[in-house]
Amino acid sequence: MSLPRRSKYRHVFADQPKNEDCWNGIKLTNESWDSNYCAVNPKYIAISWDVGGGGAVGVLNINAPGKLQDVPLLSGHKGAVLDLDWSPFDDNLLATSSNDATVKVWLIGSGGPVDTDQSAQDLTGHTRKVGTVKWNPVAENILASSAADYNVVVHDVRSGEAACTVGGHTQLITACEWNYNGSILATACKDKKLRVIDPRAGNVVAEVDCTKYQGTKGNRLIFTGKRDYIINAGFGRTNARQYMIYDARSMGEPVLAPQKLDSSSGSLMPFYDMDTDLFFLAGKGDGNIRYYEIELDSGVVSNYISDFPTAIPAAGMGWMPKRGCDVSVNEIVKMYKVAANRIVYPISFRVPRKGDDFAADIFVPCSSDDPALNADQWLGGDNSDPRTKSLQGGVSNRPAKTTTTTAIKKKEVSDDTPTSTGELQKAYREMKQRITYLEAELTRAQNKIAELEGR
Repeated sequence: MSLPRRSKYRHVFADQPKNEDCWNGIKLTNESWDSNYCAVNPKYIAISWDVGGGGAVGVLNINAPGKLQDVPLLSGHKGAVLDLDWSPFDDNLLATSSNDATVKVWLIGSGGPVDTDQSAQDLTGHTRKVGTVKWNPVAENILASSAADYNVVVHDVRSGEAACTVGGHTQLITACEWNYNGSILATACKDKKLRVIDPRAGNVVAEVDCTKYQGTKGNRLIFTGKRDYIINAGFGRTNARQYMIYDARSMGEPVLAPQKLDSSSGSLMPFYDMDTDLFFLAGKGDGNIRYYEIELDSGVVSNYISDFPTAIPAAGMGWMPKRGCDVSVNEIVKMYKVAANRIVYPISFRVPRKGDDFAADIFVPCSSDDPALNADQWLGGDNSDPRTKSLQGGVSNRPAKTTTTTAIKKKEVSDDTPTSTGELQKAYREMKQRITYLEAELTRAQNKIAELEGR
């Protein structure tokens, strides 16, 4: 559709990154999963790393691009790392999920990342591989995850326990996202339904069947920031790639009908800048990044702006929080493309402006790195919008917070043999779940070996 006549963002552009600004020599995991495989904050880039056995995360210094030598690895998982997310309130706190059915939280020390297999916290609640992790955007120490056991779990990171568990899904969950004020979650699922979840109530409050528009391949979703619309991006019934928009407050027909893109087979990676209402679409195997301006005030309209074109296909993508953007060059969005050629490319989207004055009209106060609620307040039912801060003068990196990390008390793992009947029954159930998972993994490996031997 055509752009509105007046738009501050109709000329947003990005230059091709220079070689000296890239990270060369990454070892991206070869696990097949619809994940971005990359998480970014103003201090670090975290990437799901390929290692000989188990799973690991490579942590790169955001200010030290170049040829990579010895990359510090967080390597406590026993299976490939499928998803990862930095805390919005502590740039040294990283959550990871894995094929091994676990979620871990890692603390980067004041001296920077080092090789370690010791996590700050191990989170319980799932019995199958965990595909997504996402920190609450408002409340400290609250983390959501979804897994192949068809459950969504909200964890209290301080204790490592599952605070809320919501079922209701009948197939694999492909996406799980918080809304703007962290009060609800939305999920996309292979059963072709979008669901809105109230985790504290422990139930699905709304759902819509997308069979009319959606094919068999997995979809991803994202909220449109300050307004509770959901962008559902993925594949249509003819396997053409598309996106459409639903109103989370009234889950019926989409408020924006499916917008067809192309017939490529790579899964889509959606991103949304809530401060500008710009919507970005990258894709696995795509060289280009599409971006649109979404109008939500009077009806829902998607205005195509442009493509950022390259010949280098993406294997993953990271998104910098707005507080990490360089306002001195009117940088409104910064993305990090993890390419199949083992290079990470920074991509800076800017608004062309003359003069050096701070552009207050395009840099409204953004989400702060101070939580609006603590975990007890959120679990008790409180809601709040995120705290905001001005970007005028730029925002420097903050030191690690002691309030977040000292609140985390890692659960002690006991080697004692269970003695009571209750302890024995619990140990039996846990072992049975573990055996079921390992048998499924063994079958998958055997099928893969048979496939390779038959070539």
